Amino acid sequence: MQNLMKTPTHLLTDEQLSQLMTYFNEQYRSGSPVVSDVTFDLIYMPVLKSRLPHHPLITKVQPEAVNVINDRYQHKTPMLSTLKAYEHDEIQSFVDRCQQAANELGMTEELLYRVSPKLDGLAASYIAADEKIYTRGDGKYGNDITHLYHNGLKLVGDSNSNNIGEITVLQSYFEEKLKGSFAHPRNFVAGLANSDNLNDAGKQALTDNAIHLVFFNAINCPHISAAELLTNLESYCEQAKQHSPYLTDGTVIEVVNGTVKKHMGNNEHHHHWQIAKKSVGEVADVRIKGIEWNVGRNKITPVLLIEPTRLSGAMIQRVTAHHAGNVNNLGLGEGALISITRSGEIIPKILGSIEAVKPSIPTHCPCCSLPVHWVNDAITCVNNDCSERQVSAIEYHFSVIGVDLFGRQTVRKLVENGYSSVESIYPLSTVDLLGCGFGVGQSENLFTEIQKAKTTPINDYLILASLGIHSLGRGSSKKMLKHVSLSTITTMTADQLQAIDGFGELTAKNITTAIETKAEQISFLCNTLNLVNSMKPMSVLNEEDNLPLSGLYITFTGKMEQNRSDMCSEAERFGAVVQSSVGRNTTYLVIGSNVGATKLNAAKAKGVIIITEAEYNNLIAA
Repeated sequence: MQNLMKTPTHLLTDEQLSQLMTYFNEQYRSGSPVVSDVTFDLIYMPVLKSRLPHHPLITKVQPEAVNVINDRYQHKTPMLSTLKAYEHDEIQSFVDRCQQAANELGMTEELLYRVSPKLDGLAASYIAADEKIYTRGDGKYGNDITHLYHNGLKLVGDSNSNNIGEITVLQSYFEEKLKGSFAHPRNFVAGLANSDNLNDAGKQALTDNAIHLVFFNAINCPHISAAELLTNLESYCEQAKQHSPYLTDGTVIEVVNGTVKKHMGNNEHHHHWQIAKKSVGEVADVRIKGIEWNVGRNKITPVLLIEPTRLSGAMIQRVTAHHAGNVNNLGLGEGALISITRSGEIIPKILGSIEAVKPSIPTHCPCCSLPVHWVNDAITCVNNDCSERQVSAIEYHFSVIGVDLFGRQTVRKLVENGYSSVESIYPLSTVDLLGCGFGVGQSENLFTEIQKAKTTPINDYLILASLGIHSLGRGSSKKMLKHVSLSTITTMTADQLQAIDGFGELTAKNITTAIETKAEQISFLCNTLNLVNSMKPMSVLNEEDNLPLSGLYITFTGKMEQNRSDMCSEAERFGAVVQSSVGRNTTYLVIGSNVGATKLNAAKAKGVIIITEAEYNNLIAA
């Protein structure tokens, strides 16, 4: 790992990057970090998000280190992470989503929001009946750390019922007695939790009652209206920080109404009814040295080249300006002085222009040299034969459907060798790939990924979203496929699409026009890939008797090719009762990979039918 740590991120392969990030996380969770939080969050994590957006460290709860000496515990309810936000408009969007949920439920009373400090410690679950404490772990299984309780861990809150909270150390105690020996309070706590042999400092801190498990519902905090929250957001965040005796890492905002919480639900990573407001980090004033104009699928994006500037722990040399309209409005160009910030896992952001210049915006595509077109605030190349547009489209397709190894440089080499469309890449053989200049190993790996893409079940909405049509992402694709199948989607008219909630007149017209131009590609993908009809058209679901899973009780277990949360939601929509564990009335146990023997034996003992993910997909497609 030492060699990988010394390697610049752009020289790491995807596999090496994944291995390194997993190693960093394991060391951090065990209390022995090998890189700082800033380095992990601000240097490595953005690269992982860009190159491997479906990596478990991004889509799922980041797992705690597992001490195999202690017992593992399956949480009755998954312990999830919290969605992060840095800007006021992100909190506004969160509030809007909560209000939309309330409207869908027909509620008329005003929603209230709980504003509490985000404690920077180790998430844990307390089981009252056994007086046991478990870490969050990977969100599903935690590690037994009851030894901390036996050695003096103080419970803050009601210890007579099951509860969840954060294990943390009093900030005043850490500053006075531990700061010289330990880098961070969280690392100190994590080290104690993952060791059966407590160090002297840990023993003393526990004896001094300085380490607490603070139950979240015991934190005294205000319940306020949306208007009050949005008007005085920074004030409430500062109050939460100042009133906490523990180190904080932001502010947690959640809707109070339990019915709204249940309706909004969660994904595998976080609850939708809760968000963490993080503070904007450092700000720097920098000079622009130049602008690169990168040709993408739907627009040409300006990237500012700035003087190398260290900001929030990372050396920044490039900042996106998002679109040509921004360049024009802010007067961005060589010599301009701008203010930028960077915080958490977000990319560097322009706060404003201090000294503007007369902007120079391309009139012709930097790649194919044909005239650009303005679409709202963006300039775009409309030449379908533009090689950079082709590269962007292919790279985007494979990224959305979850196929690895097809990064920008790899795709660019394919396009340079004449394979300029998605349809031209799927038939490639290892000989073809060798002919493009790839090595033997890389050619074999690329060929393997192509074959995997053909055989692995892929949800139809991902295939539709992978076409790269403007305003047709995953969510909009799901909405469309509730009303029409992917194989017949070219028959949908703009008027029919506009009738679906969420599609305006212009958007509906643009989407249906774009779909018509991609009819051949859609047909090809439907015939080439292992398509899963994730959304039965509503005409099929009008009557309960037609629900394909009506009356069935289903449990999912193991690692699935699809998103587990999506599969559960889909099964419920198709009439099934989804169970978290195998019971006497369970009809099917749907298994992925890495299934434990306990659940399989339980299913066999109860006479439950065990089927694979592929067999389940056939069941709902029947």
